[in-house]
Amino acid sequence: MTDSNLIPSDSLQDQRQTDSLQDQRQTLRHQRRLKAWQGVWRFLFLCGMTGGLIWSVSLPHWLIREKSQIKILGNQRLHTEQIHTMLEMNYPQLIWKLPIHDLREKLENQPPLESVYLTRQLLPVEVTIMVKEREPVAEATMGGKAGFIDDEGVWIPQTVYQDAKEKPSVKLKVLGLTPQSLTYWKSIYPLILNSPIEITTIDWDDPSNLILHTALGKVHCGTYTNQERFVEQLQGLGKLRQLSSTVARERIIYIDLSKPDAPSVHLKDIPPESDQP
Repeated sequence: MTDSNLIPSDSLQDQRQTDSLQDQRQTLRHQRRLKAWQGVWRFLFLCGMTGGLIWSVSLPHWLIREKSQIKILGNQRLHTEQIHTMLEMNYPQLIWKLPIHDLREKLENQPPLESVYLTRQLLPVEVTIMVKEREPVAEATMGGKAGFIDDEGVWIPQTVYQDAKEKPSVKLKVLGLTPQSLTYWKSIYPLILNSPIEITTIDWDDPSNLILHTALGKVHCGTYTNQERFVEQLQGLGKLRQLSSTVARERIIYIDLSKPDAPSVHLKDIPPESDQP
């Protein structure tokens, strides 16, 4: 009889279970060590990749070194150099760190520019700036300074166009603009364009009396109150279009439309004829 035959079957089964548990523990420890090393290598790989990326994006060939790498498109009146001056950029700058939104906001705050769109390009490294300039519709004085105004009521100092490629060519003049009258401009300008009588000058020097220079002569409108009343005044002006055929323009001092329903014409007196000898 062998020794194994002397060991009870229950003891053999327990021994096998113990050996199996030890094998499982060793396998789990090995898997944990393997995962730990995998985590370490993964961390080192990511660190290397990140470091390499940081190093690569900071290389000199990603730099905006000079203004020739900034292309200006869409400018019609303004010189490219004028827009570069408005940017106030310092060189060199990494293209990745270029404050695109700040640059766009800075340009859009310039009176002669209506909208700005910026894009970055990597090969070759450059920035493209597409601008849309404002279109002046009238000469305008504000605060004693000469300038222009667009159809939205944005005032542009005359100095902006002193060194421009092309100066605005406009027929309409606006005198005595103020921040208050600027708020009316957007609604008034379309009415001026469609006036039944041509209007060449809008004089706001006296806030209590808006004066229009027209083909019939000066027109006094009184204080501007609202768009509806101004429409009535222009309609009343249209009814007087035949005035020049009955009264010489030289005699007209001004036309009073402060009361649109009761217009009046102020005339110079006719000098008496001298007695004949």
